[in-house]
Amino acid sequence: MASASTAGRVEDSARGATLSSDEEGGDDGDSSEGEEEFDAHGFALPPQGDTLGDSFRRYAAWFEAKAQRRRGRFEKHRTRLPASSEWVGLPKKRLKALLRKGLPQEHRREVWISVLGVEERRKRSNHSYEEIRARAKKEIAFKTGEEIERDLQRTFPNHRRFRGSEGQGQLRNVLTSYAIESPRVQYCQGLNFIAALLLIVMEDEDTAFWALVCAIDTLGVERYYTEGMTLLRADMRALSSLMQKKCPKVARHLATNGIDVMAVCSEWFITWYAKCMPISTTLRVWDTLFYEGFKVLFRVAVGVFKRVENDILKCPDFDDLMEQAKDWPRGMVQHNELLKASFKGIPGLKRKDLLKARDDALCAVEREDEEQQKRLAEHRQAKAAAAAAAAAAKAAVEGKQSPSSPGPTVPLERSGLTW
Repeated sequence: MASASTAGRVEDSARGATLSSDEEGGDDGDSSEGEEEFDAHGFALPPQGDTLGDSFRRYAAWFEAKAQRRRGRFEKHRTRLPASSEWVGLPKKRLKALLRKGLPQEHRREVWISVLGVEERRKRSNHSYEEIRARAKKEIAFKTGEEIERDLQRTFPNHRRFRGSEGQGQLRNVLTSYAIESPRVQYCQGLNFIAALLLIVMEDEDTAFWALVCAIDTLGVERYYTEGMTLLRADMRALSSLMQKKCPKVARHLATNGIDVMAVCSEWFITWYAKCMPISTTLRVWDTLFYEGFKVLFRVAVGVFKRVENDILKCPDFDDLMEQAKDWPRGMVQHNELLKASFKGIPGLKRKDLLKARDDALCAVEREDEEQQKRLAEHRQAKAAAAAAAAAAKAAVEGKQSPSSPGPTVPLERSGLTW
């Protein structure tokens, strides 16, 4: 389980992160004065006049015609599936292109279940979700349960589902069940946002739980969430290396001002962008992520930096950069343009090259951890040896002061002795 101090990098709610596009018909414009307005995914929309909210509404209106055309093409492909809901039966190139264009909200659940292999994983398990959930209620470690409980009210507080006890209870069940299913991880802050978004899309606990299990397995990111977050740290190094090649001006500017990519991007990777981006944009990212794998995390990170390169280069120093950093992904309202920047804008990014960079970084991180553990062990041994030497010296002094070897006279009232 990841340490609390490291996991604490995933901060509490960010207003801009839960903006969501109306492209699926969420804003009907009929809400009366004083009533809260929600998008198609159940998130509260910012009021009229909010800069980011207004930007979102304008983009949603502009994108609607394109979304309708894509929905039509999607429906045609759906009628030609080899079997009902078996999207993995499509040719790989066709399915990849379809996912990069984005899925209609009403069919997202169906497609994710297919590409993640949720039903197959559920059938392979020796235990049903209900059985795992029952075990969790009895066996969950106190510390793990306490950490989950703390994060429930901090997870998407502006979503209708998670404002009440029922939605929070569902999220609790999924997270505690995952802690039982994956004892190496148990719980790490960041998983709450992923599980919550899966609950929103999948609708029921059972499917959301197995989707969480499948997604972490598919992406191969379990070690993002284990003690020390070894793989996350390695991927941050690999991303830094990638930035030097694909976005060199930004990489140099950050380095010149003493900013490590880890400080900016660790939250992006650990939540798969669920917390830091507008929800409509996050869903577009997940459409491709669940099929193409972990490399999408890297592509999107570079895509974000490319989209805000001019803003970054205008920041004069460390403080200004860190102050602006949260706004970079939060401002990615134009999801279609981000996907273009992340894929068409980054040619020549091969999986094998990314895997090599990741493996090299992982070896370096593990070697450093081993060296640190060795230094800590040596420090403990030296400390123990010093304590033993001090104890021996004290014993020798006390021996010299015994009755057979009289020492200085100590008044009875100070020695603590009584007649």
